[in-house]
Amino acid sequence: MLRVIAILGGTELARQLTQDNVQVRLRRKKRALRLMNRRHDLLMHTGSEQQLLQAACSVAVSVGGYAGAWVTALTPEMGSDEALSIEAMADEDGEAASWLSPAQLFISRYCKGLAERALQHNRSIVIERPNDETLPSGVNQALSALGAEQVVALPLQYADKQYGVMTLYHRQPGMLNVDEMQLLEELADEVSLGIYSRRQKKAEKRIQHAVTRIATAVSASNGEAFLHQLTVHMAEALSAEVGFIALLDEQDTDFACTLTLYVEGQLQENFAYYLPGVPCHRVMVEQECIVHKDAAIMLPGETNGALSWVNGYVGRRLDNSHGQPMGLIGVMFKEPLADVDIVRNVLQIFAARAASELERQEDENRIRQLAFNDSGTQLPNRAAFMRHLKHVLTDASAPGMALLILDLNHFKEINDTAGHDLGDIVLQEVASRLAASLKDNEYLARLGGDEFVVVCPARDEADALANARRLCECIEPPFNVYQQSFELTVSVGISLYPRHATTPLDLLKDADIAMYQAKRQKLPVCVFEPWMECEVAEQLQIAKRLSNAIAEKQLRLHFQPQVDLRDGQLIGAEALCRWNDEELGVVSPGRFIPIAEERGMMVALGNWVIEEACRQLAQWHQQGLRLPGQLAINIAADQFEDGDLVTSLLDYCQQFQVEASMLSLEITESGIMVNPEKAIAMTKTLKGKGLGLAIDDFGTGYSSLAYLKRFAADKIKIDISFVRDMLTSDNDRVIVETIIAMATTLGLETIAEGIEHASQAEALLAMGCNQAQGYYFDRPLPADQFAERWLMGAQRL
Repeated sequence: MLRVIAILGGTELARQLTQDNVQVRLRRKKRALRLMNRRHDLLMHTGSEQQLLQAACSVAVSVGGYAGAWVTALTPEMGSDEALSIEAMADEDGEAASWLSPAQLFISRYCKGLAERALQHNRSIVIERPNDETLPSGVNQALSALGAEQVVALPLQYADKQYGVMTLYHRQPGMLNVDEMQLLEELADEVSLGIYSRRQKKAEKRIQHAVTRIATAVSASNGEAFLHQLTVHMAEALSAEVGFIALLDEQDTDFACTLTLYVEGQLQENFAYYLPGVPCHRVMVEQECIVHKDAAIMLPGETNGALSWVNGYVGRRLDNSHGQPMGLIGVMFKEPLADVDIVRNVLQIFAARAASELERQEDENRIRQLAFNDSGTQLPNRAAFMRHLKHVLTDASAPGMALLILDLNHFKEINDTAGHDLGDIVLQEVASRLAASLKDNEYLARLGGDEFVVVCPARDEADALANARRLCECIEPPFNVYQQSFELTVSVGISLYPRHATTPLDLLKDADIAMYQAKRQKLPVCVFEPWMECEVAEQLQIAKRLSNAIAEKQLRLHFQPQVDLRDGQLIGAEALCRWNDEELGVVSPGRFIPIAEERGMMVALGNWVIEEACRQLAQWHQQGLRLPGQLAINIAADQFEDGDLVTSLLDYCQQFQVEASMLSLEITESGIMVNPEKAIAMTKTLKGKGLGLAIDDFGTGYSSLAYLKRFAADKIKIDISFVRDMLTSDNDRVIVETIIAMATTLGLETIAEGIEHASQAEALLAMGCNQAQGYYFDRPLPADQFAERWLMGAQRL
């Protein structure tokens, strides 16, 4: 009897299981039909590519019954190959979003994960109960935490182009079968087609936009204006950082010179360059050249590292109607090339228009004049100079020769104070004087800005120095322009042929290095020496890493206490910038600050100091600590000239909720005397906002009492050079006493820097200076150490 019941029970169970399987299959079929219907809607009723991907994930979860779905898309990552980033996701209860968050940035293209495996094998990948030892442990752990029993990764590709991977997972085993996989792969195909069609439409719009931009350039279809406008439109249409048109040198086809050069939103001065070995040479030989990444290392040396950030390059030859090369047109990008086909198609359109216009212009001599003549001074320009120098060096009968680079000292001050129009007239006068002082067989050109170059015969260094002195002397008499008188000096760098170099580029480089050495040593003339090149290479390395350190906020502020000499109480502090580089080690401010000044980094560096100082004051406040008095911040001359200084200061104060009165700005005496009237207005504005003001390094500049009375300063800072020797030098002691007496008369405080001994502190106090800072009190300290020593308790001498 029991056996009969068991048999009957088994039959009932089998029947029930059969019915369950039928129900499962029916549900799967219905779900498949719904998913099939919805997948076609994805192409028709979604807008952008991101909306398409999000809709595909949502359909897979809400209609397909999957617990979660996400799409990782291939994206170009700067400085590396393509990488995977999460672009869309959906899940039934939100757990997936907690792991697969867009904030994860990039999943490595080479990580042994599901997405990479699907892309590498170019097929769908299914994982049962994720415990694959070849996967990173983090992926297994995350999928296990989601309760995933089955995971499938579907490559997204169309026409041999991979776009990414769509990944889905079930929380129940056995849900995937052959029919289900076919359906999913069809869904992936639909999504891939949608991506392709949307990108094609974007490409068509960009090309159409480019053609429209070319049409607008017709209004300026003559000469320089046309070329400039065409290049600007080309760069903007392709989102390129650099656009250029260059013309072959008719006399020497190994050389080309730019007719127009557009770099990061600015038209640049034209220059000639040597073609062999650079991508432009391949353009001339093969009609087209494409460099996907790292193009910077192939660029001509004439760029002097100004385009060291370039990655992608595309160039196309410009031919006349007879098929003869005239020049080339090209674009360059910061990022590695992505849409190569779009760039090629658009560049081809612009190339045809540029070639047609260049050939249409009848006056080719005018184009050559544009390429080889400096319009401001009517001297030969850099391009003409390089061509001349090459021919001089190839002349077998050429004797010894010197190349002299002349740079006008402090010419920027004329532009700043008198205006660029008057500055241009002064440059014309300089060019006239130099030209009038030339001897036979000497060649003068303007390199650009306030730099000139002279090539002259020279048997030896003595000859070269004599020629340099002659040129310096012709600049010495004042320049009288519009009832104004300007006195100028020059710094001259000299390189000798064949002693120093035998190629045009190397001779120019060596003279340039010598000129900068003359500026640093405040000498009128300097002859190149090999050791200078090593120093310049070191400076270039420091400049490059400093620029990166500023951008990545890798610098630090240290804080030096300022004390009242009468009782030793803390009355403030000075914020001082410090840099510890992972490759260079500790770099002293005396090393990197001058480089920052030379390379135009002081505004960026100064803004970082202001931001960090405000942030630190806010942090101390949150910790219940208060800095007595004010925190002094050094303001460079470039910052002071920058029109955004006041706005930046107030924005940072507002951002960190710091009162402007908690800051004191230390401005160098020489900095404010560049443009005294502007400085007076600026100091009054800053003072009106509640900021403290101190004149730094007082006594080293050339300010007058008349101006000093008008500056809205609170304090004068006595320079360390006077304090250091005031006990042993009568001159320095008199200078210190005079500064203190003058400040007292004007109602200003004085603070002395560089105090290292008690005797100096006592002497200063006796003279009437009540404030000081220096190693005698404490060295500059990191923020935490400064707070511990000086803010957490009273500190006395």
